[in-house]
Amino acid sequence: MSKIVFNQHILNKEEFSISLKNRAFLYGDGLFESMKIFAGKAFNLDAHLNRIFIGAKLLNLDLKMNVEDVQDKIKLLLKENRINNGRLKIMIFRDEGGKYLPANNQSSFLMMCEEDNQKRFELNINGLELGLFSTQLKSTGKISNFKTTSALQSVLCSIEANKNGKDDCLMFNTNNNLIESANSNVFYVKDDIIYTPKLSEGCVDGTMRNLIMMLKDITFQIKETTVTKAQILKSDEVFLTNAIQGVSWVGKIDNSAFKQQKIAQHLVGKINQLI
Repeated sequence: MSKIVFNQHILNKEEFSISLKNRAFLYGDGLFESMKIFAGKAFNLDAHLNRIFIGAKLLNLDLKMNVEDVQDKIKLLLKENRINNGRLKIMIFRDEGGKYLPANNQSSFLMMCEEDNQKRFELNINGLELGLFSTQLKSTGKISNFKTTSALQSVLCSIEANKNGKDDCLMFNTNNNLIESANSNVFYVKDDIIYTPKLSEGCVDGTMRNLIMMLKDITFQIKETTVTKAQILKSDEVFLTNAIQGVSWVGKIDNSAFKQQKIAQHLVGKINQLI
C-alpha cells in the first residue's frame, strides 16, 4: 500500500483527505515541487529545496521544517515505498482559516512518490510538436518564477495543445515575448549560441534550466534574453527542459521545422554524468 508524508506523519495514501477549508483547494495558496528519483535519491535536490524555501518566503509561508527535515522525510518515504527510480512531489500550502486574507501563515507539508523504470535521462526519439498559446498572457511578476498551486495558465495551455493535436504549446508574457511551455523552460540555438528567456520575463525559475546554465566544460555560450516569436522560428534548434524529462528536443513549432538536435543530445549526456 502506497505511503505518503503529511507534516510529520507517514500515512497510507488512502488515509489522507483534505478539509473543505483547505487553502490550496480554495485559493491556490501554496507551492509545489516535482523531482526525479534515480537510484533511490532525488536528482538535483539542493536546487529544488532552494526554490521551495525562497518561494515560501515570497508567499509569507511559515514552514514547519528545515532543509534537513525535508531530506530525512524524502529518504524515509522512498524507503517506505521501496522506490529506486521514479518521481516525487512536494506540496506546501497555508493552513486553513481566513478568506483572501489568511488567518495565519502556518503551513502544511505533503509529500508523495511513484515508481517508474527510468534509470537515466533519455532524449526523445521523435521531436515534439509545439503550438503557440496566446489566449492568456502570463504576468512577469516574481510569483511567476515559482511553481504555485495556482497553475491555471499551464492548464489552459495544455488544453489548447491537446485540442490542436500538439505535444505542448509555448506561452507568451504580457509583453508578447515567448517565455516557456506549459511544463518546461525553453531554449533555442542560433549559430551555436544557446538562448533562453530571462527570469524577469516571467518564466519559471526551473531547476533543470539552472543546472544546464551552471554545467562545466561545455563549449556553448548560454545567454538569457527576451525571446520573440520571429527569433525562435528562425533558430537552428529548439529544446525544452524540466526536472522530470530532463531535455526534450523540439521538431516543430506550428509550421516551422527544426531537424538539429546535437546540442540537446550533448546536454543530456552531460546531465546524466551527474546522476
